[in-house]
Amino acid sequence: MTRPPQDPEQAPRRLRRAEAVLSRRSERILLVLERCVDSLNHVAVLRTAELFGIQDVWTVAPEPGWRAPNRKITRGSWLWLSNRHFFTPEACIDALRDEGRTIWATDLNEGAMALDSGPLQVPEKLALVIGRESDGVSPMMLQAADQRVFLPMHGFTSSFNLSVAAGLLLQRLFDACPEARGDMRESRKAELRAEWYRKLAKNESQRKAFEAWLDHPPPPFDSVEPPPLSRAPRVSKKIRERNRTLEETARRREQDLNARRGLTP
Repeated sequence: MTRPPQDPEQAPRRLRRAEAVLSRRSERILLVLERCVDSLNHVAVLRTAELFGIQDVWTVAPEPGWRAPNRKITRGSWLWLSNRHFFTPEACIDALRDEGRTIWATDLNEGAMALDSGPLQVPEKLALVIGRESDGVSPMMLQAADQRVFLPMHGFTSSFNLSVAAGLLLQRLFDACPEARGDMRESRKAELRAEWYRKLAKNESQRKAFEAWLDHPPPPFDSVEPPPLSRAPRVSKKIRERNRTLEETARRREQDLNARRGLTP
């Protein structure tokens, strides 16, 4: 048997953090984003899904000519997700059935189940489908759904923002089924580990060093949070300059207003 390259507690921090994330990943819940037309909403849903520990996000294109969202805006969330793309709802439905997925589709019409109506039994292999901004899930997907679900609303407006709805739905599912957190086959974890270790390496020599840990993964950190020094917001020079200009403008306006009022600083 091979041995770990060194003391596991002294393994590279990024590998131990990757193990912490991997230990929380779920393949029990798969998210389907159907016909989303707003790239910013698409980006926000990807980030939300990744932060909740969802591994699989499938998309159905809204129309010919649609372009995937800017990867820079996703802040890297797409790197750690397993994505499948379909051009029609029918193709997506067939793939979900092949995986043995129970389909829950969001729908505001009569007959849908409110997700706050008591205890919730989350299927062993669930596909949660959220539709586009204007008219929701397609009729074909609704017809294929095993259950239609919705989030109750208590205001004048008629729907949540798409990305907000995705976050609320996923939170409700994980609250109802905490065991879904980390529910992933060991074989799948091994596949993702090999993929992530390669992506985390900055160069070829580091890639080889990281791959040496694949047979003996290091222990995960207790938290997925990055080290304290890495938590400071990464703000570009352009944004810093813009913020500084805005602050100076606001300060001058306040000084002018005080001067007109006869006030002193």
